[in-house]
Amino acid sequence: GEQLIDCDAVILAVGGTALKRIDCPKVQNQIPVDRLRGVTCVAVRLFLRPHPLETVTKDGKKTQLPPDIAKAMEESPVVVCGPRVVSELAEAGFCIYDLQRMQDDFAVSTENADGNGGSEPCAVLEVDFFRADSFVNRTDEQIVDLTLKTVSAALNVENYIDSSDVLDFSVVRARDAVSHFCVDSASYSPSVKIDKGMYMCGDWIDRTGHASWSTEKAVVTGRQAVA
Repeated sequence: GEQLIDCDAVILAVGGTALKRIDCPKVQNQIPVDRLRGVTCVAVRLFLRPHPLETVTKDGKKTQLPPDIAKAMEESPVVVCGPRVVSELAEAGFCIYDLQRMQDDFAVSTENADGNGGSEPCAVLEVDFFRADSFVNRTDEQIVDLTLKTVSAALNVENYIDSSDVLDFSVVRARDAVSHFCVDSASYSPSVKIDKGMYMCGDWIDRTGHASWSTEKAVVTGRQAVA
């Protein structure tokens, strides 16, 4: 509270909704904080019983997801979907990730057949939901059931992943935490440099023409801020 730190510069690496809670007139006088909004996100990670038949996808990676799901995702380990895939998701869009093809920690390998650092063998599927206000308050178990239903509907596979094949899971809720982008929202994105010795970075900051978006944009503006 009362501690003072001498520094040459300050970089605020915060989201737009978090900025509203920072008492800094120099920043708030330049940024229309009342217009900054966030959306609620829910990230679900499913650790699944591995299918005995490994699938090699078009990118040459192996996955232990059920073959019909692996087939539906063979073009890419990421599937991006809009809202209304199932009735419960009237506004929520989402992305599906096959983490065995994306992260070394979960990759299938000949040396480590379980693909999970020596622990129980499992396939790993992640689903990140955006604008998830309609179900964020459900229990973890209810959200997992909704996720299994959603994956099957989005990938157009007849067989749901049975809940008994879910070895473990995590559900992370981020209420009003992710930047809300809408028509004209870019017009009030601030520059990286706010004032002498004061900078900002994040996915909602103006990256001055760099062709980046979302997480990558946050990294780019962070690098611009420290340059």
